[in-house]
Amino acid sequence: MADKKQISSRGIAQQSGLDVFSSVTTYNGEYLNWNYGNTGALTSTTDYATTAADPHTDALINSPASNIGRWYRYHTSGAPYTAATAPTSGLLFFSFNGQKTGGLPSYSGMYQKLSLVAGNTYQITVRKSNSTSVGSINVKVYTPNQVSGVNGYSELISGSYSSAVSYTSTSLFTAEFTAQTANDILLIYFTTDETSSVTVSTQAISIKEKQEYLVPIYATDNFGNNHKVLRRTTDEVTSDD
Repeated sequence: MADKKQISSRGIAQQSGLDVFSSVTTYNGEYLNWNYGNTGALTSTTDYATTAADPHTDALINSPASNIGRWYRYHTSGAPYTAATAPTSGLLFFSFNGQKTGGLPSYSGMYQKLSLVAGNTYQITVRKSNSTSVGSINVKVYTPNQVSGVNGYSELISGSYSSAVSYTSTSLFTAEFTAQTANDILLIYFTTDETSSVTVSTQAISIKEKQEYLVPIYATDNFGNNHKVLRRTTDEVTSDD
């Protein structure tokens, strides 16, 4: 007669589905190019001036990110906004400029077309850089689409953090998104209520792929031996003894 016991006296599963697993999440790879500021990250990149109602999508549509892995920049250039300069880069940081004059905000931003796998989930991290200036660093992801044959962009996620960060802060801004296309776009911009011109910085920016694994759970018995933790699906006796 075939042995119908679920688990042998040696702790070996004799039926499928008895293993107990633990879920492990990791973030791997790097899907953002020029993710550390340096003298070459923003050199000679496109700088688009905008006064549109939505300056962010206006830049994406009228100054498209044609090349994957290259930063493109934009800035507000006048009414109904305050004029600002586009972001710049230095050793290990990106700098954003802004000012609010006469109640008119300013926007200074940059964006990059990514190379992703549609349907996969990715994590964005931005390392905050010390600053006493008050404003907000805003992080968005857009996906390209067409409405009635007209190119456009839909916002996938949007998040922000205060640019006022202390010298002792090592915190990260983090956000996750699921890629809708292979070429979704990361966009980062700065705006402020400060009435005098201010400059704030951000350090490393990263996009990694989220991966989840199931690994068997092991335990140590009274004799110091490691073995898998197994489950029983019924109240049957589980060994041959």
